[in-house]
Amino acid sequence: MLRMLRITESTPSLLVLVMGACVIILGAGRAFGQAPIVQGDLSCGYFSPDENDTAGPPIHFYAEMNADEESAVTESPGTARADFILERSTLELSWKLTYSNTNSAVTGVHIHGPQTPGGEAGIIVDLAPEGMTNPVEGSTILTEGTMIYMVQDRLYVNLHTNTYPAGELRGHIKKARPKC
Repeated sequence: MLRMLRITESTPSLLVLVMGACVIILGAGRAFGQAPIVQGDLSCGYFSPDENDTAGPPIHFYAEMNADEESAVTESPGTARADFILERSTLELSWKLTYSNTNSAVTGVHIHGPQTPGGEAGIIVDLAPEGMTNPVEGSTILTEGTMIYMVQDRLYVNLHTNTYPAGELRGHIKKARPKC
């Protein structure tokens, strides 16, 4: 349901559109702000015209990992999934990664980049600096450059094993769609 309200007292050119759980504020013929009117997942209704705004909701990312994504020929029935949450204001990245059916013991798991799918790149973040567990959970503070690469889909996760020390399971990190 779409409702339109015109605010005329102090701002005669201000127009407010109410669409479901979001309010869109229009002024001078363009949208200049949007804010949610209910609590919950704010990522559907949050908008800021300031590209440096750090006040928005966390950004969610994920990586579906398998052997087919490895750049070298790799035979593995294994699968893994990594879920990431990036806090805008602090650049804190937290994660939870689960894996199963690898050919041998897992020796490490890292974020690599910057790179496009299929290419090779160096390690940027060690996701299991204290040793391997299943699930792998942790957090770190990203540099601004690494955060930019993450938002631009230029990073991947690589899970290393005894059988495949260069990587048995790999997945490109992608932004998750908000649940609206």
